[in-house]
Amino acid sequence: MNIDTGNINTNRSDGPKRNDNANSSGAAKPENTATEAAPSANVSLSSSAQNITKIEAELKSLPEINQTRVDEVRGRIERGEYQPDSANLAQKMLDLE
Repeated sequence: MNIDTGNINTNRSDGPKRNDNANSSGAAKPENTATEAAPSANVSLSSSAQNITKIEAELKSLPEINQTRVDEVRGRIERGEYQPDSANLAQKMLDLE
């Protein structure tokens, strides 16, 4: 696989070379020592992001099937009380597209 880099050659022999481990005298820089503090980063979420995270956690804790609703509809069907509106049902099926 060839990648066109726009004639950029990263292995050019001309120009100064960068040596991150050398200081101005040319000697190698010591690795990080225990006395050097590592940079720290603070991250804070907006209240909207915190609310979304909370809602997502609540949704994950809910069952995928609302068994109470299933039992209610099942009972209505068994008693002959469930009369779905076929026109409304057909329209909702068409709206799923």
